[in-house]
Amino acid sequence: MGVDVHGVFTPIEGRPLEWKISWSAGDANGRKGELAVTGADMALRIALEFDPAGDRLRWRVAEGHVNLGAWLVALAVHPEFSASLAGLTATGELKITGAGEWENGAPTGELSAEWRDGTVANASQGWAVDGVTLKAGGDARDIFEGTVPVELAVRTLVTSRFGARNLAVRMAVKDMARLEVKSTEIEIAGGRVTAEPFAVSLAAPALDVTLAMERVGLQDLVVFVPTTLSYANGRINGRVHLGWSQSDGLRVGEGELEIDKGEPTTLRLVSNPGFLTKKVPARFTYSPFNWDPLVRLFSSPNDSYETLSLIETGKLALRVDSLEAKLTPEGDGLGRSASVLIHARPEQDGSAVGTVIFQINVSGPLASVLRVGMKQSFSVKTR
Repeated sequence: MGVDVHGVFTPIEGRPLEWKISWSAGDANGRKGELAVTGADMALRIALEFDPAGDRLRWRVAEGHVNLGAWLVALAVHPEFSASLAGLTATGELKITGAGEWENGAPTGELSAEWRDGTVANASQGWAVDGVTLKAGGDARDIFEGTVPVELAVRTLVTSRFGARNLAVRMAVKDMARLEVKSTEIEIAGGRVTAEPFAVSLAAPALDVTLAMERVGLQDLVVFVPTTLSYANGRINGRVHLGWSQSDGLRVGEGELEIDKGEPTTLRLVSNPGFLTKKVPARFTYSPFNWDPLVRLFSSPNDSYETLSLIETGKLALRVDSLEAKLTPEGDGLGRSASVLIHARPEQDGSAVGTVIFQINVSGPLASVLRVGMKQSFSVKTR
């Protein structure tokens, strides 16, 4: 006798899904059946075949696809997901493939889901990713036991502040409760950023990761220090620790950065009159009398002052000999959460200033360190 059981359930309002379990009448050659869930913009049908001689159940994904963009729109109006999915759009189709057998209480074979050349964007937040390829799955027994390998690749990532490309992530979902990220690599500003292995709880997502930067272009990092630099060129290396949670947002941890000596580094300061000249006399005075005509008669211009004025107002760029940045979010011995020490020379040849050494010290949370006021100290070596 054959079996045919079916029904309808609606996990998301307005998108009912039909389900069916069917078996043919049995004979000496076995029985055939199907498990199916179908609806608008999705279908999953698994063909079954029972072999009584070998006491084996063969299975095969006969059809498997989900239109991610359509289902994302449907999920976004659901109260449980509306806050996190608001404004999010996606394109592309998730395809499900696989085949194997069921024996000794567990499946064998391969089962995978793949999303190729998709896009995800949020116009209101000003970011988009393109060329998304996601592959999840592999050995059916490992998946049955709670481990789902995942590989993610993204061709380009664009935000309102910076761009990146060639993101590659290898990870695994463990027991549907934890994401274990094994390797992460991305190209930013012509350089490479990698992450040490880390784990994320799916119940309460939060990041705690150390990033290593190799030859990252300074020109794309200027947007993160708008109170200090208007232009920079060159590359940096270093490490920085980052944390993130939905409740606390981004947290910048300890780190160290330095310029890459394989390429010239130049920078231009945001106009900040007095930054370098507030303790430097505009003229050298030789008169013992404090009378303006005599002061001007017995004085001469300080050429260093003019050069420093051009530097501090952003009109003259600096060639950087060394740049060292230290991030200490818990505060160092002087209470600083960040400190940047720069040795540089005016880009203009024949300048009266040989070397400018200045230090930028920051106090306060590093999550907002890039947009708060700063305390500076400097010294000048004339020629």
